[in-house]
Amino acid sequence: MQKNIYGYLFLGALIFILDRISKMAALAWCADSTHIVNQFLSFEVVFNRGISWGMFHSASNSVFVFVSLIIAVITAGLCWHAYQQYLCGNSIFAEVCIIAGSVSNLIDRVVYSGVIDFIILSYGNLSWPVFNIADAVIVFGVGMLFFQYEK
Repeated sequence: MQKNIYGYLFLGALIFILDRISKMAALAWCADSTHIVNQFLSFEVVFNRGISWGMFHSASNSVFVFVSLIIAVITAGLCWHAYQQYLCGNSIFAEVCIIAGSVSNLIDRVVYSGVIDFIILSYGNLSWPVFNIADAVIVFGVGMLFFQYEK
């Protein structure tokens, strides 16, 4: 069991670092305009003050701080849950994905007063909400948790 902790730490660090580097690159290269790669992929920096898909977005600082605190509490609770699962010898791969992505997005909330989103997927007139690597990894981790607990 002790050997796995290094793998989980590596995974969490890798997700965190890739997300931070991609956000810094987006700020450097896409802050002023939209960059279209092809008809399906483009990049444009937006600051999301809500949660996924812009839900609970508010210009109000008190609402933003409240939502951010709720996210921090949920992340801390997930850390405790992951630790308990690890002690029981269970895989915490999904939890590590969610925690690493959440921590990176929480840093954005503190530093930039909003999460840096920049990836746009679209097809014709349909467009997926703007997201970042952390968001994608969080969704992946949540999906994995659903499959794990469905058994």
